[in-house]
Amino acid sequence: MINALLIEDHAIVRMGMRLVIRELFQNATVLESEDFNEGLRIVQEKPIDLVVLDIHLPGGQDVKMIDMIKKARTTAKILVFSGLPEDKYALKYVQAGADGYLSKRSDPGMYGEAVSAVVNEKKYLSEVVRQQLVTQLPQNYNKIKRRKWIGLTDRELEISRLLIRGLWTKEIATQLELKLSTVSTFKKKIFQKCGVTSAIELSKIIDDVAATTC
Repeated sequence: MINALLIEDHAIVRMGMRLVIRELFQNATVLESEDFNEGLRIVQEKPIDLVVLDIHLPGGQDVKMIDMIKKARTTAKILVFSGLPEDKYALKYVQAGADGYLSKRSDPGMYGEAVSAVVNEKKYLSEVVRQQLVTQLPQNYNKIKRRKWIGLTDRELEISRLLIRGLWTKEIATQLELKLSTVSTFKKKIFQKCGVTSAIELSKIIDDVAATTC
């Protein structure tokens, strides 16, 4: 069972996505909001697992919306669902921390695939955007700030540095004045995003990268 939230100002779009989610997860609870501010309030108050987010809607704040949702509910997955050209906007939003980008112009058969991928801890981009990503990656990949490609937030990058230094979860919680459970959640997300299982493996990805600038 999942709790999903549709932040979308068009009723017909909400109806269609609601049907997609309930077809995948029969016991899903699907909440709806026509504007971003109300949607953010729901995320803050409810244990939302999945947010399907339009870009252009009342109260919208461009890519800032991604960080605001993640700060309000760190475990929530975000699938951006927009009619804007994916070749211009998809990477921008995924780099900002979204878990996927689905174009409203996509074949309806892709809707369920996108929702399922994001809910199951995977990134979702269309084949067109994946090819675009491969094409745009510079030859000197090791020199870029990989955080932009694997989706680490500033807080996740900060905790990554401490993990690499050998600090235990409890020590990190004390140093950053966070709850132990919060740090554990961050650690799990960092490992998932980077595709690693230990701080040693993590260091190979973050090393020589964390100090670079966007």
